[in-house]
Amino acid sequence: MKKKLYFIFPLIIIVIALIAAGVYLYIKRIDDNWQSKLSKKIESYQEVVEDSSSSFESVDAANDWLISWANSKDISYTKYGNNVLVMARKSSEEFKSQPTTILFCDYDTDNPSGSVRSIAIAMAILKSNIEFGELKVIFAADKDRNFNSINNIPSEEIGDNSSIFVLSSGNKQMYSLMTGGSKAYSIDKQCAFEERKKDVAIKISVNKAPGGVPDTKISNYPNGVILIGNFLAKLQSDAINFELASFNGGKSSSLYPSSAEAVVVVNKDDVERITTKLESLKENFADKYQDDYEDVTLDYEQLQDLPEKVINKSDSSKLLSLIYTMINGIYYKDDEGEVIAISSINMVNTGSESIHIKMNTSSLSSAKLSEMEQNISTLAGLSEFNLSNTNTVPIWSKSKVSDFAISLKEYYKRSNSDELEFVNSVPSQSTSALSSRFKTHNILSITSTEDSLTEDGKFIMTYLLGDTKIL
Repeated sequence: MKKKLYFIFPLIIIVIALIAAGVYLYIKRIDDNWQSKLSKKIESYQEVVEDSSSSFESVDAANDWLISWANSKDISYTKYGNNVLVMARKSSEEFKSQPTTILFCDYDTDNPSGSVRSIAIAMAILKSNIEFGELKVIFAADKDRNFNSINNIPSEEIGDNSSIFVLSSGNKQMYSLMTGGSKAYSIDKQCAFEERKKDVAIKISVNKAPGGVPDTKISNYPNGVILIGNFLAKLQSDAINFELASFNGGKSSSLYPSSAEAVVVVNKDDVERITTKLESLKENFADKYQDDYEDVTLDYEQLQDLPEKVINKSDSSKLLSLIYTMINGIYYKDDEGEVIAISSINMVNTGSESIHIKMNTSSLSSAKLSEMEQNISTLAGLSEFNLSNTNTVPIWSKSKVSDFAISLKEYYKRSNSDELEFVNSVPSQSTSALSSRFKTHNILSITSTEDSLTEDGKFIMTYLLGDTKIL
């Protein structure tokens, strides 16, 4: 009898192990299937939103497109004013006790492609066939990153214990519990125009740069305003005479320019010398930017139609000198080499007998923001430009050891089998305005790249599922 038990007992253990392994493989297959489906859904919605990105060039068109999508998917929504749309998905019965999760997607009509990733994630999760707690997605129209639309959101839409994930796009994946403060500036000067004296007009242009929010990779961005401005300032210092007829580029103080162009008028005798320098500029431009920015171009051409007027020499010289000397790029790194402060010149316009420059600074340090403002004020004054601060966003930060932060780490590890490292975002985000308006503590800023899009979506879904085993 004992011998039989000796044989039966190991057999029972083997059977239990096989059953356990089978259950594990079944669960794992379901898990993999869930993640695969969500990834495909995110990628699909990314294509849909990209194809419709022109709808986000105006608030009315964006509202129409979003509402049309919500109606077609039987998703409830509420509109507040003209610039806030809240879509909602009710909690499944077993998740009733969980607090609301909110995905916050702000979009800028001057940067319609900049919100594609966040909208794709939000739509994919809204239409997921997996059950979870109450979910709201807030679409907020933004202008020049002032985040004023947040003031139109009623407090009851946020609640007391909600968790808010602020979704944005960038060149670096970041999960942030600290986002930078920023200051936007307008730098202006009246200018005089005079009769043209020279006889060959040349247009220099940079086109098809991607735009977007200035970030820590600012030194590698093909900023047409800076490239053209510095080229003309160098011509000026080399005593090559030209008249500046116009110089325009960019739309916003807080977004990289996607294009810029200047028209100069020169003597026939100087055309060859200037075009030789322009060819060298084109070659250097291609060497530096072509690999990372395949579509961006720098070109020049002689114009058949000559401008009648050009900017007074004194005013154009001050404009080019200011752009050349103004801080643009990484302003400060800490002892560990981490970028703390950046500054970006994002717009220039020379129409209507005045010169306008717009720029933005961002930093994780209030002291550096003040320091940059002092430098900008000094340089503007030396060139006889007037400086005004048009928008300020405060620095925002939350504890990395709070219960919320600890839970984020746990869900991230469950989602990605890796440790979550919080990375401070130098660019400002809507986190500051949301925290101030609603006094909520559970806010996380997620910056998605092209490569991290599906990973970020899986993390949010894992958080929504809480402690539920899937799944």
